[in-house]
Amino acid sequence: MKEKTTIGAIIFFLGLMTVASPASADPSFIERMEGLVAACRVDSTGAHTEAFLVGRDSGQASAKYKAAVKSSFKTAQACVDENKPKGRGYLRDEIRAQPDLKPIITPYYASWLGYMDWLSTPRDLLEESAEKTVYEASLNRLIAEMDAQ
Repeated sequence: MKEKTTIGAIIFFLGLMTVASPASADPSFIERMEGLVAACRVDSTGAHTEAFLVGRDSGQASAKYKAAVKSSFKTAQACVDENKPKGRGYLRDEIRAQPDLKPIITPYYASWLGYMDWLSTPRDLLEESAEKTVYEASLNRLIAEMDAQ
């Protein structure tokens, strides 16, 4: 039950962020990329939680659990497959608009790809990884570089 509450809190927070942002302002490159990560993080953790709950209720040897695990992998991978091309498009648009940012955006994008690949399998909400750490550090460097310009 706690897992569903946590996922609900994340979805509420993401919705609150959407409502709190000005309606007329287009999202920035970073906001778009973070939105793609958030969508896949929610899908990945939601799929993991659903499979966990089925396993808890039906047993990990049950056909129902095996189907839930298979479905969770498909869900997580589908989100990444859908959103990676969007991220590539956002990258190209940003570089086209601000070519001088290419040297600082490219390393961020590489870490974003690595993190998205990591999210392509179902993950527990609190699970940490080297990919996530590298991504977050790269995001912070990008924000600092963009703020300095």
